[in-house]
Amino acid sequence: MSDHLKGLLSLHAGLLLFGGTALFSQTIALNALDMTTWRCLVAAVLLLGWLKIRNQPVVFTNHRYWLGMFGLSVLMGLHWITYFHAMQVAGVAVGMLSLFTFPVITVLLEPLFDKTRLRLGDLGAALLVILGVVLMTPALDSENPISVGIFWGVVSAFLFTLRNLIQKRYFSHYSPLLTMGWQTLFVMLMLLPFTSEAVAELGYEQWLQILLLGTVFTAAPHTLLANSLRYLKAASISLISCLQPVYGVVLAFLLLGDQPALMTLLGGTLILAAAIKETLKKRC
Repeated sequence: MSDHLKGLLSLHAGLLLFGGTALFSQTIALNALDMTTWRCLVAAVLLLGWLKIRNQPVVFTNHRYWLGMFGLSVLMGLHWITYFHAMQVAGVAVGMLSLFTFPVITVLLEPLFDKTRLRLGDLGAALLVILGVVLMTPALDSENPISVGIFWGVVSAFLFTLRNLIQKRYFSHYSPLLTMGWQTLFVMLMLLPFTSEAVAELGYEQWLQILLLGTVFTAAPHTLLANSLRYLKAASISLISCLQPVYGVVLAFLLLGDQPALMTLLGGTLILAAAIKETLKKRC
């Protein structure tokens, strides 16, 4: 199996799970900060525990990587909080779609990291994605929760882009289990002092959802995404990742009964077209 195919398989498997992550913003009775904290605790225990059981390295040998990992953790934690907040304020569709301004941000920023020229093909695909997002998003209104949700979604997209580019440049040679394990642990430790007591009121089913969110829908997809960064360009990953809201809309329809509007379907078609274009374009 070629490295390119390995990267694509990891990426698409992770995107399917990422699509399901958004559903928990509507089903778990916690605010965005609390939800991020407890999902990270579960994910950190799983990832670092698995490395320890398999006698694989669980620490970085150079102190500079610890500083870098802390910086990545700050970006990741803020990304998760703003992402879940956007969905809780404006709904799953708006939150997910506004996040997907990050392909354009990536296409514009990656050449600065790699010291390469901006590819017109990437820019064209990114513009197609933006058009899809515009079609799927209602008109903006400064007094409307949707506007607030879109704002936080775009902030989340910027944070996510920086995290991906920095991880690809400085941490791609490390195991994705190791990097994600420490990121989730640092995020949990940073946010724990600010959590509320609402978690004490959760029942068995809610805790089961947190467990699923932290394992199947956090540790697994982020590890798969980190693994794909070892084989594919960040710009390609970002554009292919536009399948995530499509997966999310389908899952929301099947599990929550959310009926997508016509404009959502039209916008999703454009997003899917851009993602397929990048999937079929062999590059590494």
